[in-house]
Amino acid sequence: MSHCNQSICPSRNLAEMCDTAATWQHKADRLTVELNSTQERLHAEIDRLKQANETLRAAVSCASIFLWATDRDGKLTLAEGKGLENLGLKPGATVGLSIFEVYSSQPNMLENIAEVLAGNDRTWNAREGHCIYEIRSAALRDRNGEVVGAVGVSTQITEREQSIATLFMANQELEDKLQQQTAVFNAALAESEKKYRNLVETSQELIWSIDIEGFLTFVNSAAKRIYGYEPPEMIGRRFTDFLVPGQKTRPREIFAQLLARTSVQPQTANSPYETVHIRKDGTPVHLRVNSIVNQAENGAIIGLCGTATDISDRLRSEEALQEATDQLRAVLDAVPGLISWISSDLRYIGVNKHLATSFKLSPESFVGQEINFLEKGSNFGELIRKFFASSSQQIWQEIDLENNGSVRNYLIVAQKYHQGTAAVSVGIDITERKRAEAQKTKLIASLQESERKFRSLYEATSDAVMLLDEQGFFDCNHATLAIFGCRNKEQFYGKRMSEFSPQFQPNGQDSSSLGAERISTAMETGSCRFDWIHKRVDGSEFPAEVLLNAMEINGQKVIQAVVRDITDRKRDEDGIKASLAEKEVLLKEIHHRVKNNLQVISSLLKLQSRYIQDSRVSEMLKESQNRVRSMALVHEQLYQSKDLSNIDFAEYIQNLAHNLFQAYEIHAQGIKLQTNIAPCSLNIDTAVPCGLIINELVTNALKYAFTGQIKGKINIDFTLDNRVCVLTVSDSGIGFPQDLDYRKARTLGLRLVGSLVKQIRGKIELLETPGTTFKITFSKPKLHS
Repeated sequence: MSHCNQSICPSRNLAEMCDTAATWQHKADRLTVELNSTQERLHAEIDRLKQANETLRAAVSCASIFLWATDRDGKLTLAEGKGLENLGLKPGATVGLSIFEVYSSQPNMLENIAEVLAGNDRTWNAREGHCIYEIRSAALRDRNGEVVGAVGVSTQITEREQSIATLFMANQELEDKLQQQTAVFNAALAESEKKYRNLVETSQELIWSIDIEGFLTFVNSAAKRIYGYEPPEMIGRRFTDFLVPGQKTRPREIFAQLLARTSVQPQTANSPYETVHIRKDGTPVHLRVNSIVNQAENGAIIGLCGTATDISDRLRSEEALQEATDQLRAVLDAVPGLISWISSDLRYIGVNKHLATSFKLSPESFVGQEINFLEKGSNFGELIRKFFASSSQQIWQEIDLENNGSVRNYLIVAQKYHQGTAAVSVGIDITERKRAEAQKTKLIASLQESERKFRSLYEATSDAVMLLDEQGFFDCNHATLAIFGCRNKEQFYGKRMSEFSPQFQPNGQDSSSLGAERISTAMETGSCRFDWIHKRVDGSEFPAEVLLNAMEINGQKVIQAVVRDITDRKRDEDGIKASLAEKEVLLKEIHHRVKNNLQVISSLLKLQSRYIQDSRVSEMLKESQNRVRSMALVHEQLYQSKDLSNIDFAEYIQNLAHNLFQAYEIHAQGIKLQTNIAPCSLNIDTAVPCGLIINELVTNALKYAFTGQIKGKINIDFTLDNRVCVLTVSDSGIGFPQDLDYRKARTLGLRLVGSLVKQIRGKIELLETPGTTFKITFSKPKLHS
């Protein structure tokens, strides 16, 4: 605030001195009142963010004021307070009317309200009948700063105005005494000015004044704390120098409006506004500014003065509170439950997003609606009505709600707040849980029925079934008692497996250690099957087949043992084994005699060939001898092996090729044999034709393939791929004659090869390679068991 340090001259008359003292005292009182009022509004603003609605209603209901609010078009959206009665209005019937209709008889008031809706805050007095009202009104803005309506409070000041009149009369009386107290007033004025300066300099709020040109004429010491400037650094500079560039328009408008007032208008404080200034270090500071016109003694406007409060901390608190509110809203919207806030008059205060989307509506469409507006007579509405009528602070109950044509089960939990005037309700969808419980009940009944059937089967089986834990046997069926010779189950319970076994098993191992090993295997792998010698209560022994299964009963692992008496089966198996051994001996003898007979035939052919002079006939006898020898090798190999039905094909081919090279030692000189035989077993029906095929092809190669050559190579390959056998016989000789068709050859050897390939249901090919290569393909035959 600007101060004019004027000295008091002795020549001044008493009236001028009194006016000066009254002016200074009036200004000091105004600033003190304004300072206290600003501090109170600052603290009240923070409290209003938490309990604005309740506090406002309580205050309006007990005070003789009229609180109102309008939208942008001037329609009343709020009208509360005892002041309505003086206007002849009812609270319920006023909302929705146009404020221009309510005050149609007061042009001055309508003009001020229009200014407020245009964004300009106003304070004025109005008379209604014998009553005088002081009206304070401000523009209502959204977050973007756009004016969305107006809010105001009308306070009856009739008594205050009457008091002023009374005071005026008393003042006339006091004027007569002023001359006598001039000296006293002069001293009081000096003391008052001193106190005023101390109050201004020690104030935590910025106190400022500017002249009519906008230059700062005074700032108190709070400027150092708020701006970082010493007061002399700021005095003489324009107030706009400290504004953020984007914020300059609004303060200039307020400055111009205040200075445009005439001296006859009442000196009322301008409605506070918020702005952003720049500190000395360049950082922003948020201020709440109050301003008033500064007038000279003659009423001329000489500038503005006012206060500014640093609200940066409050804004940060509001932002934090808003952020926490947004986070809470996000959490509530993310909760998969039906959350709603309900007033005691059974209307929705708000709902979360999940509840709204469940009914295909927006959250805003629920506000103010009756709780059963979607479904009249619903269980939920009746539940909440009884809850508000009761003294309980919390309830929970399961109800059925129809949602989009389907009925679902919900668990409703409700909690009162605000002294029981409102409640929050949370609905959790338990439809699936209900279904699961029904299925569980059904499953339990099914399990009980299965257990009854299992128990019947358990007792009806002829095998001994028993349950074993670490303490011993604890359950068994009736067949167990019969097999082990026990009179009752109590005689069997608590016994261990070793107590029903001889000391040693037939393999010489100790029954106790071997039984523990079998149980450990069943615990690890889940089951174990083996043969065992058991001992009855009377000491007699019997062979048995035992199956151990690991299972879990009431969270504890136990062993289920199934014992089958195999005395009769063992006796039958021993007889079968004896009969099988006898047949194996006979079969070996047959193979041995067949082999001997074939060798006799081979020897006779060899002996006969010695007495034949014709080399061609002798050669034919030699080929027949080799064929007989190849068949004899099969029986010789079967006789010597443990498997009397199948032959090791690789070993058979090695022996066969070796015999052929021995028989044609003159032709085989310089010829090398290479074999690549995959491990495979063939039955005798396939091995004999394959042996004869190899015999014919190798013989032809030894006799004709290497004519005129000293060295050569014969390959015998046998592979098995996806149950397809491939036999390949090749040589590096002169090649198969191109003018000869092997399929139509008249020679006995090639005709025999073709017949043998058909016998094994195969296919023969002559490949175009250097030398001669025959490829025989056939399916792998089944082995004889």
